[in-house]
Amino acid sequence: MDKEQKAFHKSRRELLRKAIGKDAVAVIFGSTNFNKSFDGNFRFKQYKNFYYLTGFEEPNAALILSDKEIGKTGSNELLFVQKKDKIFETWDGRRMGFENSGKALGIKRAFENSELQKYMNLAKNRNLRRIYVNISELIKLTGEVRQYASQFLDSLNRLAANAELIDIGYIMGKLRAVKTKYEMKMIGKASDISVKAYYEAIKSIMPGKYEYEIQAALEYNYKIFGSEDNAYYPIVASGENGCILHYEDNNCVLKNGELLTIDSAGEHRYYCSDITRTFPIGGRFTKEQRIIYDLVLKANKECIRMCRPGASFKKIGEVSDYIIADGLKKAGILKDKKDVKKFTLHGIGHHIGLDTHDAVSYTITREDNNDRLKPGNVLTIEPGIYIPGDMTSVPKKFRGTAVRIEDVIAVTGKGPVNLTSHMIKEPDDIEAFMSGNA
Repeated sequence: MDKEQKAFHKSRRELLRKAIGKDAVAVIFGSTNFNKSFDGNFRFKQYKNFYYLTGFEEPNAALILSDKEIGKTGSNELLFVQKKDKIFETWDGRRMGFENSGKALGIKRAFENSELQKYMNLAKNRNLRRIYVNISELIKLTGEVRQYASQFLDSLNRLAANAELIDIGYIMGKLRAVKTKYEMKMIGKASDISVKAYYEAIKSIMPGKYEYEIQAALEYNYKIFGSEDNAYYPIVASGENGCILHYEDNNCVLKNGELLTIDSAGEHRYYCSDITRTFPIGGRFTKEQRIIYDLVLKANKECIRMCRPGASFKKIGEVSDYIIADGLKKAGILKDKKDVKKFTLHGIGHHIGLDTHDAVSYTITREDNNDRLKPGNVLTIEPGIYIPGDMTSVPKKFRGTAVRIEDVIAVTGKGPVNLTSHMIKEPDDIEAFMSGNA
């Protein structure tokens, strides 16, 4: 971990301490290994909030934070990790060990996770007003950490009568909603990797190929260009499959004259990108496909322009629906503009960061208006139009058409910054690029 990343995670711990306030403690558990089948586990993935605070990527860890010294440790932050063990490391890989956490992560004090119960008891026995825990992750713990945390779990009902027991998720969501320069750099890197992979994968689009072949080209190139993982499972949907919003089968043959919607991206250092583009499989859009595509593109561009501090995210979505409703009516597809949701189906986008659909609040309360965009927000803009083949109210040439165009937008004081602007989306550019593929 380089100095820039260490400084980022340290700043997040400091911000969280400030957010929980005085006479409070936060106990945050990392992820554990989860069984897939028989003696095989799913590939380990750290809980995102724990990663946000530490950058630590091993299982069976926990973090305790407070505004003042915990026990007699001389520190207000304690990390608990797996012990060094030559046998386990021979089978499953090297472990950092508590001895190396200060140098590797910049965390002041660390212990073997077998000490966790002792220090949780010390933390909770102070005169506390609030105890913050990642409750949903706590109850899913497996293995040794669940054993060490069992006493804490058993005492939750007694603790609740003496101090407020609060899930950490809402506070973490507020922190994560506004990205730092470091985070924007990571999302930008994930986007650059994804765009490069898209350009390589487009070369495979042609009639007769299977959707999974395009998926394979994407995933291969994510790795080639430096992505550690997919941001989410790829959607490679040809023809009417594009009308299934989370289509994941990816097993159909690409057919000439149909469209291919690709919704896929890689991640970098746990930070995600999220890109959708729609391509004509034969290399050229039909007249009807071009009408739908141009309409979605118009909504995409206008909504991106609106991504400025103070703008209402809900209003941006309404503008997209207005543009699309107006265009569909002019094309003779929609009779009543109020029915536009039959064709648009989903919202205009979402926040993005450590999660593709980032775990941040969208609520509007008397204290917080999370609908108002702030500098540092990073979100997707992804209008779409979906016309299933059985929609008999629509002229036949438009049926079975699905178009979605999605970009990743950073909200700044100087205006929106499109982190995926280098991925082609103008229809003429797409046809020019694909001209050698058909």
